[in-house]
Amino acid sequence: MSRVLNLILAHQPAAQIQKLLRWWSAYSDPADLLIAYGGTAANFQTLPDVPRVFIDDPRLRVRDLQRDKQSYGGIWRAGAQYLLEPSHLDFTHVYFAEYDHLPLVPDLAARLLQRLQDERADILAHHLRRIEGTNNPFFLYHVADPEFAAFWEGISVRPEKDTVLQMHGSASFWTREAFLRVARQPEEIKVYVEVYLATVAHHLGYRLRNFGDQNEYVRHSAEGVTIELARQHGSWTVHPVKLI
Repeated sequence: MSRVLNLILAHQPAAQIQKLLRWWSAYSDPADLLIAYGGTAANFQTLPDVPRVFIDDPRLRVRDLQRDKQSYGGIWRAGAQYLLEPSHLDFTHVYFAEYDHLPLVPDLAARLLQRLQDERADILAHHLRRIEGTNNPFFLYHVADPEFAAFWEGISVRPEKDTVLQMHGSASFWTREAFLRVARQPEEIKVYVEVYLATVAHHLGYRLRNFGDQNEYVRHSAEGVTIELARQHGSWTVHPVKLI
């Protein structure tokens, strides 16, 4: 029997977290929700009485997300600790979503599980692509660091140890094993989250697949993105939409 933990990154005050929880509760059992809180410690104390963890990681809170190479490592480590608690051992998968990446279908977990099985994958990611050897700005920025290539070579179980992947960071779906293994991997270098998570999982031997038809209404910009349009086009989720 599969059970999905919905790990939601948020940083807003309590009133907005309440709205977010009301939205998610229409699509998930509240017992399957975990708020990874990236706001202030003071605001964390005022949050609703729901499963929540405070992410005390300065690399989550960098000023320039891309140039400072923001990390979600603290989120993954906190999520792993939660999964390893005796009462949470029955969670078989993890769906990670940022606060403005919202579910739109009541059977999201079932659809994710079926897509993962159909793709024979360990991880599903939005806008997944290979970027090594290209003029992709993320690749060019990182490859200038001599430790970048050496890190992958040091951990990779793949015959091609120079593969670099990028994915959209707002949501992804993981088997429990893949999530825990990536959480255990020491972050010995600084790599931007959209490059790090996909590339480290690949080199540790896990199979990543693109969400494909579910990419249309998952974007970096809110231009042209609404809940109504996304629903009309059969989207399971939508990003970015901020609940006011």
